[in-house]
Amino acid sequence: MNKYSTKNIPEKSSYSTKNIIFRVLGSGKIILDIGCNDGYFGKFDKKNIYYGVDYLPDAIREAKKEYKNAALYDLNKLQKLPWNIKFDIIIFADVLEHVLYPNNVLNFFVKNYLKKEGQAVISLPNIANWQVRLNLLLGKFDYTDTGIMDQTHLHFYTFKSTKKLLKESNLIPIKFSAGANFLGFIINLFPFLKTLLATNIIVTAKK
Repeated sequence: MNKYSTKNIPEKSSYSTKNIIFRVLGSGKIILDIGCNDGYFGKFDKKNIYYGVDYLPDAIREAKKEYKNAALYDLNKLQKLPWNIKFDIIIFADVLEHVLYPNNVLNFFVKNYLKKEGQAVISLPNIANWQVRLNLLLGKFDYTDTGIMDQTHLHFYTFKSTKKLLKESNLIPIKFSAGANFLGFIINLFPFLKTLLATNIIVTAKK
């Protein structure tokens, strides 16, 4: 298990999406964080070297304080990165659901920037979550500012459709996990409930 500081981490639950991702990263890796925001992973993980891309200038300024380097980047306009590097791990944490063509983004970075034996770590919103199902039963499909129904989400996923996304991107799943801050302990006891209780689908995959 990768050791990282837990000081000031907003997500205290060991079953949160980010904390699950932390635990699969290992140490001594060169990591590319797609949609890095303010450099969250680098703030708490000092065992790896991070590079990041994001489309917000303010986010990049903050990420550069934590990452070896970070660059402005539009994922809807796939262009060559400023670094001639192949990465051990590429993180796509809660980002693919925001882009126009998720397959294109995944394919581009995996093909051009992931080492042969490298891994992609992906998290996606689980539209099959019980709360969404209940709201649909009540005739509600309302967007929110954050969460599964974030108004900026262009795509929604289930565990099944995530497998399809990986197949279309020529990625082989290694491990599926379920992110759920409050109900993660139940999923841990009864894994068959992950489709219903998970808020996020987390998968580690290889070429």
